[in-house]
Amino acid sequence: MANSYFKFKQFTIVQEKSAMKVGTDGVLLGALVQVENAASVLDIGTGTGLVALMLAQRSQALITGIEINADAALEAQFNAANSPWNERVTILHTELKTFADQHKTRQFDTIVCNPPFFENSLKAPDMARTHFPKTVKYG
Repeated sequence: MANSYFKFKQFTIVQEKSAMKVGTDGVLLGALVQVENAASVLDIGTGTGLVALMLAQRSQALITGIEINADAALEAQFNAANSPWNERVTILHTELKTFADQHKTRQFDTIVCNPPFFENSLKAPDMARTHFPKTVKYG
């Protein structure tokens, strides 16, 4: 069983309700994406907000994270609000298509995504890690 939180040097990720916990892939993405000169970053499927917060830590960018899962979005909002970068990180509970439709002219210097879902693959025992929301069309 994963911990309900993951502590970094400068911030903590609460992950009690989120299906996708802190993992090596997210930590590597947050550490390796080049954002030092970015002014704005979009994190699609932000989950707990891990990557968004790591990118905020490494830049001066305004970070927007979007998350379709309500529980994960709430935890990401909590994590962002309790971070040293709370004024630069915004988490929205929305799906990508809705966000894109509402922000047609908005541009980002960097867009990141750490996709957790795969079609036609082994299913996780936790349905929240396996389930595709019915309102989203893929492909």
